[in-house]
Amino acid sequence: MGAWSSEPFGNDGAGDLVADIERGEFTFDALGWAFEDDYLEVDGGQYAIALVEIALVLQGDRAPHPALADVDLSQVAEQFTEDKVRWIVEMADRALTDSETSELYELWEEAGELDSWRAPSVESLDRLRSTLG
Repeated sequence: MGAWSSEPFGNDGAGDLVADIERGEFTFDALGWAFEDDYLEVDGGQYAIALVEIALVLQGDRAPHPALADVDLSQVAEQFTEDKVRWIVEMADRALTDSETSELYELWEEAGELDSWRAPSVESLDRLRSTLG
């Protein structure tokens, strides 16, 4: 079993995302496979939640999470356009809405820890959504 945590960067998907940024390999196109289906698999949900946090940091709305402390986000900043931030909001909505659209939601629900996982992510998502015009 891989990393599993309610923290936005405490899972394998977010770890892979951070590693891609560190290696200079991050692009939204490279993540496209995780968001192709109507049902969002675990990786897509984990990416979406981590991307919300990264977008908030890039907008100066949040201090970097410790997992990002040594990561140079300036190399990806230009990719986080308003259109991409809207897309991130849409994908995170899918991850956090219900078990019909998100495997990650379903797994946390089955674990009996849905609220402890979901509440901080919803707060971050609402915060990001409020930055959009």
